[in-house]
Amino acid sequence: MTGSDLADEYFNRSYETVSGTPLERLPVIYAVFCRQAGILCGVHDVVHLIDRRCGEGVTIRSKADGDTFFPNEMVMTLEGPFGQLVTCETEYLGMLSLSGAVRNMADVVEASGGAAVVDMSARHYPPGMITSIAVAAAVGGAEGTSTRAGHLEVHARFGIGDDRIQVGDRSPVSFGLYGSIPHALNAVYSGSSIESAAACHERCPTAPLTVLLDFEGRERDVCSEAVGRFGDRLAAVRLDTAGNRVHQGGHEKSDRALEMRILSQATDRAAAQSALQAYGFGPGVTIEATYAIRDLLDRLGATSTKVVVSSGFDLQKVKAFKACNAPMDAIGTGSWVQFAMFTSDIIRVREDGEWQPRCKLGRAEELIESSELPIVLRK
Repeated sequence: MTGSDLADEYFNRSYETVSGTPLERLPVIYAVFCRQAGILCGVHDVVHLIDRRCGEGVTIRSKADGDTFFPNEMVMTLEGPFGQLVTCETEYLGMLSLSGAVRNMADVVEASGGAAVVDMSARHYPPGMITSIAVAAAVGGAEGTSTRAGHLEVHARFGIGDDRIQVGDRSPVSFGLYGSIPHALNAVYSGSSIESAAACHERCPTAPLTVLLDFEGRERDVCSEAVGRFGDRLAAVRLDTAGNRVHQGGHEKSDRALEMRILSQATDRAAAQSALQAYGFGPGVTIEATYAIRDLLDRLGATSTKVVVSSGFDLQKVKAFKACNAPMDAIGTGSWVQFAMFTSDIIRVREDGEWQPRCKLGRAEELIESSELPIVLRK
């Protein structure tokens, strides 16, 4: 064992301090916990790290990826020689940090009310994080991700064939690779959303034919043109209206008729009223826009064509749209990633053949310890 360029330097100096002394081989137990509740993710990576970096005498006990945990609950313990474990702490805590994102994705999926939720966060984070974030999305219940690398990693870990995955003892679900039409493709096809979609469908015939509605600023017209051009082949239309303009035919302020229609059908009228005030009308992708496009598709006979929404769909916005029963079939979100801060402390050391409590004052009293953590690695 040596130091690590990725470790906090005080861990490297700790290793240098004990190197070659009996304390280098002193058996210790680290407890890993988080001060907030979440859904665990990253155990696979921690096991791989410790298996690669440490020698014999190391044991990891842990909850599994996808398991829920409470504030201050020990989700993992690492037992082994101090000298082998001390420089690993920085890395394994970071590997677990996306547990916060998993919790948030799970909340988004629950709030979506059955609409497919797709991870589209890749562009917001360093490329080295793409696969880890996609895994977190899958553990959180997303139906897919937007990059090949993320999709491949998810299936490498959880895949059971036919583009289906199984996380832990959950039921198998589909996890796909999603991508419709970017504004960039519209731009090079003379600014035409219809022509770019037609060209893409010709070259990528297995991808569901989706038309992006907002590029020309004529969402309703483009929707009508798409139905006329593609008919039953039109799988979906996507709303991604810029945050500084109102969709075609939309209202800057409340439309009373639509507001009453929504409130009359709302399960929680107060929540729906609040949602309408925040996201009902005005610029960007609004609740009004989803109703306008769904109504238009139905009038045109395109009842099987789905409505996809994107742009700023964090948990708050998803909850608001569902409070108003917004007719959306899929949500693309890059606004779901949050990080959880885990901590690791030595709680026991083995002296004179017996385990002795050894934890900083106050820590032991706040930790919730379980005697049932299963062994996930023993060397």
